[in-house]
Amino acid sequence: MIDRQEVIRMAKLARLELSDREIEQYQKDLTSFLSSGKKLQQVDVSAVEGTSHAVSLTHELRKDEVGASLSQADTLSAAPEAVDGFFKVPRIVEEQE
Repeated sequence: MIDRQEVIRMAKLARLELSDREIEQYQKDLTSFLSSGKKLQQVDVSAVEGTSHAVSLTHELRKDEVGASLSQADTLSAAPEAVDGFFKVPRIVEEQE
């Protein structure tokens, strides 16, 4: 069974706050999931040809054409906040503990 501390560590990485009941449920669910993976590893697939996709894919590409675009001023006019000609966005990287 997956260790309780491992579930807590994964929850912290995912920024999830879990109750004791949820931690126990995740322990059971993750253990079951990993057990399923072990069963799949036992299947003999030596005669199966490898594939990258279940269906064949084709991409319709269009020709690159230069066209009219918005000026920097017009683009930034819709921005909630701009600094020195750039969009200002909130910082999402946190400092290391």
